Amino acid sequence: MHARSRRLALAAAGCLAAAPLTGCTPEGSARDSQTSGPPSPPPSAAQPVVPTPPSKSDSTGCIAQPSRCGYPDATNTGWRPTGVTPTADGVKLTEEGELIITEPGTVLDAKDIQGCVSIKADDVTIKRSRIRCASYYPVQVFAGFKNVLLEDVEIDGLNSPIGNAAVGFDGYTLRRADIHHVQDGPHLGGDVLITDSYVHDLVGCDICHNDAIQSNGARNAVLRHNTFTNQASGKNAAVRIATEQAPVHDFTVEDNLLAGGNFAVQVRSQGHGFPQNVRVIGNRIVPDWRFGPFDVTDGTITAEGNYRDDTLAPVRPA
Repeated sequence: MHARSRRLALAAAGCLAAAPLTGCTPEGSARDSQTSGPPSPPPSAAQPVVPTPPSKSDSTGCIAQPSRCGYPDATNTGWRPTGVTPTADGVKLTEEGELIITEPGTVLDAKDIQGCVSIKADDVTIKRSRIRCASYYPVQVFAGFKNVLLEDVEIDGLNSPIGNAAVGFDGYTLRRADIHHVQDGPHLGGDVLITDSYVHDLVGCDICHNDAIQSNGARNAVLRHNTFTNQASGKNAAVRIATEQAPVHDFTVEDNLLAGGNFAVQVRSQGHGFPQNVRVIGNRIVPDWRFGPFDVTDGTITAEGNYRDDTLAPVRPA
């Protein structure tokens, strides 16, 4: 389903029409509890990433237990490894089951959010928490807002096939997130960093076109040291970079463990030219793709140091 159709469906469901609540800063939240600090903004075009391919160990078959090879999985992402017990105390949802955050600088720590999250403020942090939402956007950062950090969070789409993006779209950082049972993983717009996170167990359906990571127009996007798997029945790619809605420029895919999909990495010109300055460097790719490790159409990317998970042999775009 195209993004415009999904937005219309979302509006029809009432999820975008809910009136904002007042600020959503629960009592007892604090920045000084176990966190690694405020979100670091993704690199800009003026400060490009200089990726370094990881040193390859002799380990093969890392997808069976990613953490054995130092990659993210359920043992080192989400709220569980932090030792907290999330509670719903202070979490106020709308009648539509939505948490709307409008207060800049809001911090939610160790919260069990049984609904979707809409962020309409800068400098929002959600950490050591669980978000469970069966609607279109479990977490949506609305246009114009920035510096959102989701750290040590679990995002559960509750096995619903109607979802769109687990997280969207601009101005956010995901760190040590465990994202599962959604139709699509995060969608990337502008100024997004996803690191040390785990996207898995996507939900297929008759009309699904699943991607663990999807971008239909992006700038200054970085995927670094994550595990992305896509074994859904409607699978498309582990990482999809295309231009249906806007141009793409400065997109880095570095040191990830990628599995499943028709292709591990898909880069396509689809309406706004071919994506520019796409770098796919030092990734470990599981050879369970349907058609090939790369689908690069109508242009070229920088692809260096990528290798198979089973043999450590190099893989390159055709």
